[in-house]
Amino acid sequence: MGTQRYEVAILGSGIGGSMLACILARHGVSTLLLEGASHPRFTIGESLIPETGLRLRIVADKYGVPEIGWIGTFHKLRRHVSSNCGVKRSFGFMYHRAGEENRPEEINQFGTLTPPVGPDSHLFRQDTDAYLAALSVKYGATFHSQTRISDIAFGDDEVTLRAASGETYHAKLLIDASGMRSMVSDQLGMRDEVPRFRTDTRTIYTHMMGVKSADLLLDPKGRRNLISPLGQSTMHHVFDGGWMWVIPFSNHRDATNPLTSVGLMLDRRKHPEPHGTPEEEFRRIISAYPTVARHFAEARAARPWIRSGRIQYSSPHLIAPRLIQLPHAAAFIDPLYSSGMSVLIAAVDMIAESLLKAVAENDYATERFKSMEDVVNRGFDHYDTVVSGSFDSFASYDTWNAWNRNWVMGSLLGTFGPLSLLMHYHKTKDRSYLEKTTEPSRMGVLGSHLPGVVDMAQASRAYMDAALAGEITYEEASERIFARFRSIDFLPPYMGFGDPKKTATATFTLLPGARHVTWYRMHGDPVYRDNCTFPLMTYARDGAAFVLDETRDAWRRSFSALRDVFFAHNSDWRHIAPALAAHRELVTPIAATEPFAHELAEFDGVQAPRSAASPTGAG
Repeated sequence: MGTQRYEVAILGSGIGGSMLACILARHGVSTLLLEGASHPRFTIGESLIPETGLRLRIVADKYGVPEIGWIGTFHKLRRHVSSNCGVKRSFGFMYHRAGEENRPEEINQFGTLTPPVGPDSHLFRQDTDAYLAALSVKYGATFHSQTRISDIAFGDDEVTLRAASGETYHAKLLIDASGMRSMVSDQLGMRDEVPRFRTDTRTIYTHMMGVKSADLLLDPKGRRNLISPLGQSTMHHVFDGGWMWVIPFSNHRDATNPLTSVGLMLDRRKHPEPHGTPEEEFRRIISAYPTVARHFAEARAARPWIRSGRIQYSSPHLIAPRLIQLPHAAAFIDPLYSSGMSVLIAAVDMIAESLLKAVAENDYATERFKSMEDVVNRGFDHYDTVVSGSFDSFASYDTWNAWNRNWVMGSLLGTFGPLSLLMHYHKTKDRSYLEKTTEPSRMGVLGSHLPGVVDMAQASRAYMDAALAGEITYEEASERIFARFRSIDFLPPYMGFGDPKKTATATFTLLPGARHVTWYRMHGDPVYRDNCTFPLMTYARDGAAFVLDETRDAWRRSFSALRDVFFAHNSDWRHIAPALAAHRELVTPIAATEPFAHELAEFDGVQAPRSAASPTGAG
């Protein structure tokens, strides 16, 4: 049996663990990535949001791992990583009353970003997680799958991990990326006995076949009122007592995946105990809502159903001597609004920045990572306020319509911050803009670093609590939330945050996006002006570059198809695909001594290598 030593060991090869392994290995840190199972594997957490996608792109530029950025935007994800992922152009919400069809005027939408930085994606985690784990090996990490750790010992100077197979691993620091089933949390007693969060939910979920597009639930007139197709959104069916996610992977023309991720989240105050099998309970609950029942009339599960008890857990601390936990190993709330991944990427950024310095100085003091712990816990607490209030607001459409503006506000302002930094970086190539991502005034999820956002959410929470206590009616709570939104001076009035009839508050195509930036430039106070403005010409230039890049790719594919009709010989084997050569120094050059070097060059659409030292052959 062997003993192996590393600077950092990472337990768990999901998105967060594999991403950190890529970053650390890229910067020369001796890194071990351990996985008890093997890839590909089923997991949920499939919906990105604009803030997440932007942070992924910033992390990619900041740490020199461009492939991470490909996960953050649909078109690069589809082209370079997997066509099994879906596109996400909006969040869609349909409100339902028992025994009634959905009322088209009770559909809420929030648009995601468009090119050059969007749209967002539905991640088919089997593909994306396997891709990032394999990528970590490309960057130099050691990856062991099907390696079950049976014992972990924390010493003064190192951590010792013993595998069931007898292997022993030593590391100066352990990163726990193992998620909800963290053996580290169990061993060290890190979690609260009772979760501190107000949200109290359980879940039933699977992947399904035969789920029709949500757009087919509406008549043509109803579809005309949408800002984008519901079938290209992360679709939410909302009702008193819970909500359902519908995340299609087959919703674009290049799709290769027929599956749809489906999950039912139930408020345990109103659905305390399961009844029957998971599928029986799922069918029984949706049968009360005719529109939802129609949505799943022809659907069938493509894998076993999973049902949980209460899914919330919390920890006061994410760090201990020789240990850092990623957010999902320490806490979880609810997948409503898909913000868990944003908490994760923010933590990865802060951990990577601090850890690279710690390795260089051989100093792993917990104080180095305290700011990450504070940001994550603050983000979770704010997210709990927004989510728990949402479940309370599901009691009526009026309160839900008012309450969800808190999430829209946080998502809007939380997105503008990293977007501003990214655009300034693209304009200047000044890396100081990338370094600003971890500044306290910019580091928060759903705008939780902005006092105005937090104050509004807390005020709305107080109105909801008064309604729950019977002190005011739900209608009065709704009116007070809308009135407070109308009084806010850091939100553009034309977005209609205070207007109950404005059920789609924002879109982010080029012209509306320019309008948002211009409003904040002219009317925002210094905090919000700095957070929400960026060079519009750079944004337009990046948009033009995106269109040109897509056009070139389409032309290349068409020309290759024409060549293949007439010729069997080609020189494709001499060239390394861009998705495999993001870092030329990691690619073995191919010598330009092969036969047919110039044969049929006019049909190849690429040039021969300039020299034997050319890392990629032709561009």
